[in-house]
Amino acid sequence: MSLINIIIPFIILISVVVFVHEYGHYYYAKKYGVKVTDFSIGFGKELFGWTDKDGTRWKVCLIPLGGYVKFFGDTNAASQPEKISSFSEDERTHLLATKKLYQRAIIVSAGPIANFILALFIFSCVYMFFGKDFSVPVIQDVKIDSPAYKAGLKKGDQIITINDKKITSMIEVSQFIALSDTNLIKITVLRDKKEYDFQVQSITQDTKDNLGNNIS
Repeated sequence: MSLINIIIPFIILISVVVFVHEYGHYYYAKKYGVKVTDFSIGFGKELFGWTDKDGTRWKVCLIPLGGYVKFFGDTNAASQPEKISSFSEDERTHLLATKKLYQRAIIVSAGPIANFILALFIFSCVYMFFGKDFSVPVIQDVKIDSPAYKAGLKKGDQIITINDKKITSMIEVSQFIALSDTNLIKITVLRDKKEYDFQVQSITQDTKDNLGNNIS
């Protein structure tokens, strides 16, 4: 894998995380009437951007290792407000420093909260699409003299049901067989577009625990 194949996905991932984080600040700042002058993805020299109808400059900068939202009246991206007295009465209504304490707290904390929600969303998607077994329950190998071999099962058979219960993945095959309370397991397979039923002898092995008790 080349270095560029690592760097580009990393930059994209960082940019998404930064955007969501900063948008959390931006959203609640706008909600409570704080004017936002800059919304930047990255630091340093601006590569490209545009100014919206509210006067916010949306931009992508050279160094893609962070970002910031700059509020009206801040002297820099670190949110250090100038003296309130230097602004007109109308301008003061758009300053972060003049907002109520709970509003400022929400604006400041909205970024981390947005990232937390993003993380929940990503983990939910990962579990939904990758955390479950979607492998088709097809028999990959049948050992000679095994119960499956003696019953007539063959490599390539697709298991449809076990004891008349529908099977959708290979992990369910193991679960159903392990939980079966009968010596004979009914397995229905799809072979050459036709369904066949087989009775497979289950295997139980007796072992002993540390006290000498038999465990089936």
